[in-house]
Amino acid sequence: MMVKRSITDEEIALIKAMLAQGMKNSAIQFHFNRPDRPVNSGRITTIRDGTYSNSASIEAATEAELNRFLTKRAGSHPASPLDGSVINAMFESLPNGSWRLKDGESDDRECKANFGLTHAHHWVKAAAALANNRGGYIFIGVADKGAKGPAGEDLSDIVIGMAGCEFENVDAADITNKLKSLLEPTPRVSRTTIEVGGKRVGVFHVERHPGRPVIATNGDGKNIREGDIFYRYPGQSRRISYGDLRALLDDRDTQARRDILPQVERLLELGPQRALLADLATGELLDGRTTITIDPKLIEQINFIREGSFDEVDGAPALRLVGQVVAASDPGDISSRGAITDDTLLKNFLKQETISQPREYIRYAAGAGHASWLPLRYFAHRGGLDLAGAIAAVKEADGTSSRKQALVAKLQNPTAAHNNFPGSPKTIEAKLKLGEVVEPTDVKSASQVAQAVCGLDDLEALSGPVLLGLLERCRTLLSGQPAMSHLRRAACRVDELMYPLGS
Repeated sequence: MMVKRSITDEEIALIKAMLAQGMKNSAIQFHFNRPDRPVNSGRITTIRDGTYSNSASIEAATEAELNRFLTKRAGSHPASPLDGSVINAMFESLPNGSWRLKDGESDDRECKANFGLTHAHHWVKAAAALANNRGGYIFIGVADKGAKGPAGEDLSDIVIGMAGCEFENVDAADITNKLKSLLEPTPRVSRTTIEVGGKRVGVFHVERHPGRPVIATNGDGKNIREGDIFYRYPGQSRRISYGDLRALLDDRDTQARRDILPQVERLLELGPQRALLADLATGELLDGRTTITIDPKLIEQINFIREGSFDEVDGAPALRLVGQVVAASDPGDISSRGAITDDTLLKNFLKQETISQPREYIRYAAGAGHASWLPLRYFAHRGGLDLAGAIAAVKEADGTSSRKQALVAKLQNPTAAHNNFPGSPKTIEAKLKLGEVVEPTDVKSASQVAQAVCGLDDLEALSGPVLLGLLERCRTLLSGQPAMSHLRRAACRVDELMYPLGS
C-alpha cells in the first residue's frame, strides 16, 4: 500500500531550492510546519536524497520562485502571541474612561483579578484548560466574569490592574515548578506585562499541548483533584465532558498515526533485513532475532541530542534519543550526556564540568529553558563561540521569539546581571570586595550571599573559582526554594566576569 504523501510538488521544489542554498533542516522546517501537517527533519533529509515519494524527479524551484516565496512568508508571518500590539488590540476603551477585554472571556481567553503562588489553583486550572483546548491567554488584573464594583456595578472583563508586583518579580522557574507539581504533562507557558489604560496587566500565553490531555497529578482536594482534566469552554474552565474527552483522545491518536507514518514508510523501504528498532526503555537495538549492544567507547563518538532539537551540525554522526543514555560501565557520568534541565545547567556551570556538547546547553536555554537567568557564556566559551556565535546559536534555536530576544539582550550586555541589593546583601557585598568569604549557613543567608555576588564589579578580590565554590554551597541550601532566582542571577554575574566573550 502506497502511503499518501502530504507535501506537494511545489513544496518539494521549494525545499530542494532551500537545500541547494545550504539552509539547515531546522530552518526549512520553520517554513512548512503546520499544526495539522508537521514536517520533521527526517522528511527533509529524504527529499534531499530523493527517497521521498517521487521527489527525485521534481526539479528545484528557481531562485526567483524561492525569493517570491520567502518574501511572501516574511510579509505574512504572524507576530509573537506576546507582542504588545497583538495583545493591546484585544482591549477597547469605554465612554467612562475604563478599558475592557473586547469580546470578553471565550474559549481561548480567561481573566483573573489577581496572581499568586500561594493560591495558584486559579491560574493553574486555567492553564491546564487552555492547554487541553487550543491554547490562549490568561489576563491578570482584569476582572472575572460577574465581578461587581463598590457600588454594585458590573466589572466583567474590565481592566482593574494588578495590585502588587508579584507577577513581574516571580521567577519563571517557580511558575514552571508550580505547574509541574500539579499537572502532567506540563503546559508550556510564557508571560509578559503590558499597560492598558494606564494600568498594568499581566499576560500568560498558554500553548496547546501536543501531548494532550494535561492531567492533574496532585491537588488540594477541592479546587483541583488528582485525575482532573480541565477544558476551556466559552467563558469558563471546568472539568471536561465525556464527548470532548473522547474527541481529544481521538485527535491525539490520529496525530500519533500521522507522526509514525514516515517511520513505517522508511521501514517498508528498507525491509526487515536492513532495519533495527531501538528500544529506549532497555537501551537495546533489536531486529526480532538478535540484540546489539553498543561498546561504551563507541558511545563517546555519538552525539546524543536533546529531543526536538535534531540538527545536522558539521556533518557529525548523531543519534536522536529520548531520555538519558549511558554506558553500562559508566552509569554515574552525566556531565556530558543526559537530559538538560535548568538545574543541571546551573550545576554544570558552578562545577565547571566538562561538557561534550556545550552548544546544546545554549539551544536548550533558548528552546526549553524556563528560568530568567541562566549562565550561557561558559558554554559558549567551551563550544569555541565568540559573542556573535553565541547570539547566533540562540537565534537558531526553537524557542519563542520573546525568550530568544531576552537571552540575546543579556548576552549583549556585559553587566546585565549586575545589581546592588540593599540591606544585608550590601554589607556582604562590601566584605566580598575586600576579599572576605562570607559562608552561608541557612536559606536566608544563602539568598543574601547570592544577592551580594550580583553587585561585584570585578574579580580582583576573589577569583572566579572561589566565587563558584561559594555559590555551589549556596545552591545546596537554596535547592527548591524561591530564592533560587537570586542564585541563578549571581551565577550569571560570575559568568559575565569570567567569560566576557569579547563584549
